Amino acid sequence: MPKSFRHHVTVGHGGEPPSHSHGWDSALEEALAEASTNLGTGEYEIEVEFWANVKVTNPGQIFAYGVTLTRPD
Repeated sequence: MPKSFRHHVTVGHGGEPPSHSHGWDSALEEALAEASTNLGTGEYEIEVEFWANVKVTNPGQIFAYGVTLTRPD
């Protein structure tokens, strides 16, 4: 059974569009912090999946950036 850690960072609506790299970096940092606390010591192969919640309009908008870390067993 794999262990997964899924985190997302929400951003405000309207105004300046957020930096995409900052959104994913923040979500990745949160997921890695949880993984380092819960996986224990050792070396692991981790699958990293980046995702986003978007509102499709013209122009579209991303309102949440997310990362899922999975350790396949």
